[in-house]
Amino acid sequence: MLIKFESKKAAPFIMQSQIAEQILTMAGQDGKTEGSISGGAIPKAIASLETALVLQAEIPEESLNEDAGQEPISIDARAAPLREMLRHALQIDSYVMWRPD
Repeated sequence: MLIKFESKKAAPFIMQSQIAEQILTMAGQDGKTEGSISGGAIPKAIASLETALVLQAEIPEESLNEDAGQEPISIDARAAPLREMLRHALQIDSYVMWRPD
């Protein structure tokens, strides 16, 4: 399943549900497959996500690599679109919402 993320005046993007749920959990959203963040919850979500990404970076890459034949994509790189969308929503006093696609 795919999860679609949307926000006002930002390009939508999709992410595999397994990764999206992990990143949303890191942002304090309990990995729900549908929801939204707005107002005062955005700075908290950004702070939670950034803290979790720092902690995740301390785990050796080998333990995260599912396919040894490919270059692993870091969780930090996978979280970048959501992190940027949250920052943009904070700047324009908007929202970020997600749902199955």
